[in-house]
Amino acid sequence: MSSPSDELTQTIRDVALQINAAQERAEDREVVTAAHMAVEKLSQQFKSFYDALSDGEKMKVDRTLGRRVQDIRRSASLLPRIGVIAGSTPDRDPHKVSKVGERHITGVSWGAGQGAGAGRRGFRVGGEVEAWCGPCGGLTDHTIVAMVGEDPKQVICQACNGRHGYRTTPARKTPSAEVSSGGYDDDVAVVTAPIKASPQKTKEGSLLLAQVAEAVENGTVRDFDPKERYKTGEIIYHPEFGRGRIETVLRASLLVKFVQGGLKAVSLR
Repeated sequence: MSSPSDELTQTIRDVALQINAAQERAEDREVVTAAHMAVEKLSQQFKSFYDALSDGEKMKVDRTLGRRVQDIRRSASLLPRIGVIAGSTPDRDPHKVSKVGERHITGVSWGAGQGAGAGRRGFRVGGEVEAWCGPCGGLTDHTIVAMVGEDPKQVICQACNGRHGYRTTPARKTPSAEVSSGGYDDDVAVVTAPIKASPQKTKEGSLLLAQVAEAVENGTVRDFDPKERYKTGEIIYHPEFGRGRIETVLRASLLVKFVQGGLKAVSLR
């Protein structure tokens, strides 16, 4: 008979595989929703397991299973944001995205308080917020560096260290004619940023290709093995995703920018 720890470990592995599958089928709303729900269920299972431990056991679990759950939640935050999930809880509206202050967890909108007066008072310069990062291609944790009123204005991505305007969805490309007509408001100013950044993205893509080509020529491309350790900047070959450069090393996964497919999270053991 398996122990609660063994059951939780197996659930972590299963959810990690489910997240990877959802990354491959990000356009499939049903698959992405199922992945978000699996992460929610895993979080609840971990909380129940954690609450039953002694203080000494909690410290050990924090360094092992707790970190793996945290990495899974971070990977899930890179998936498309799903505003509506079946079912309801006291802090979630099952019919629409909350207009009250939101805290985005694994792409799902959650109310920041129980009443309509909660607002966005929780935001502050130096605080953390989940936002859309263009270079990373998804929702990641950011540090707030500038605010306008009660809302974040400028943030720095904790994954790629890029600074950009705060948003929770991809930038909508606006024709230059629309941008040039009339005055600039906050939304238009933010929308134009990705257009200006296009040459930089092209340069980054060319740099990635050059680094991969150099690694292939020098024979330094590493075949991906989830049991091995890696460091940022290494070029790896993944049997499913191909060649790519390691962008971030997490405790139980890697963020890799692949030549074909862009940024993806791959799980470690």
